[in-house]
Amino acid sequence: MSDERREHDEAAVDAETNEAEEDASGRNGSTEETPPPAEFPPGFWRRADYLLHHTREVEASLRHGESLWGLCLIMLWATMAMAAIYGLCMGATNLLQGSEMPLSAKLLYPVSSAVKVPALFLLALAIVLPPIYISNAFMGYRLTFQQVLAGFLVAAAVSATVLASTATVVVFFALTSTSYDFLKLLHVLFFAYAGLTGIAVLYRTLTRPDPGGAPQGSLLLAGWIVLYMFVGAQLAWVMRPFIGDPGAPFTLFRERQGNFYVSVYEALARFLYGL
Repeated sequence: MSDERREHDEAAVDAETNEAEEDASGRNGSTEETPPPAEFPPGFWRRADYLLHHTREVEASLRHGESLWGLCLIMLWATMAMAAIYGLCMGATNLLQGSEMPLSAKLLYPVSSAVKVPALFLLALAIVLPPIYISNAFMGYRLTFQQVLAGFLVAAAVSATVLASTATVVVFFALTSTSYDFLKLLHVLFFAYAGLTGIAVLYRTLTRPDPGGAPQGSLLLAGWIVLYMFVGAQLAWVMRPFIGDPGAPFTLFRERQGNFYVSVYEALARFLYGL
């Protein structure tokens, strides 16, 4: 009888231990359902829609390093195509407004902006990627080069897609407004909105811990984001004009004078003063 009671007590202890382990694993997230890696369907628009609606699967691919080169290629094409759509509408401002700019210039600006906006995204990434990857290695984080590259390409693709979604608004204001400063500020606002959206996806991806793991260093990632934003803003200033001043002839690049922030401040001051 004592042996049966002893076996019963041991079974009860084992059951309590298993329950405690299950509770602990539930608290630290180890039982959280992990989404499968991203599987993009064929077709450009279907892939763009998949990116918007399956960010957790994309995040899982990034964190676990699965099929990253394929993911990089898809994100690269998405970035280029979506940025080109926005650049085309952005550069068509004078054509849509019917300004006094020569017709040749009106036709050249959409083409040049459709090339320069994708180049802006990719050049900014190429500039910041080496110091970001090296700092990642020196600080002891275990992100591979593929993970860093894929992460920033995902951010760029999301930003470009969000930017392209505002193209209809750009066309509307180009048709209904003749204020050059207002349109410049509108584009700055849209770029900031799109950039912050892409950065939010990147931040969530790289700082979210794996089940049972610890998050990546958010302070280092914040430094990466600040660097990316400053490089992107200055690069956009160097590559201007994108719209084209109605009172100036067509030029592919303007002289390097002033900086992006002074230009935005002056445009805002002129716009508010005109009100």
